[in-house]
Amino acid sequence: MGLPAAAEARLYYRAAKQRYEDAILLLDAGRTTGAVYLAGYTVECYLKALILAGVPAGNRRELLGQFHGSRAHSFEWLGNLYRQQVRTPMPADVNRHLLRVAAWSTDMRYLTGSLMKSDAADFILSVEAVALWADGRM
Repeated sequence: MGLPAAAEARLYYRAAKQRYEDAILLLDAGRTTGAVYLAGYTVECYLKALILAGVPAGNRRELLGQFHGSRAHSFEWLGNLYRQQVRTPMPADVNRHLLRVAAWSTDMRYLTGSLMKSDAADFILSVEAVALWADGRM
């Protein structure tokens, strides 16, 4: 567990750590929708960091070019890209947690009101499980 060696991966890794801390602060303050929104970015950033950390340096520029547009926010697309590029299977429990958070979308930025605290807490528990696995892979 530590910073990825690849500079391109470190950017996403650090962002993942900060978005997770932000999500926890918002959850503790009862701002559940914002907490889930930022927690979703935690997963996105960790997956991007893992992809960039797991490929040869010569492939990183091309991959960074793919990290734009709506598909680059999709956990399913990022998970598939991870499997294709890194060629390391994800543990079954991580796949289950990714399925649990797969409904996340950047469209959450337009949601008003609050999600149920228990739903937000469950979402963040799955994010935490993905984060622990990702940290162990860096």
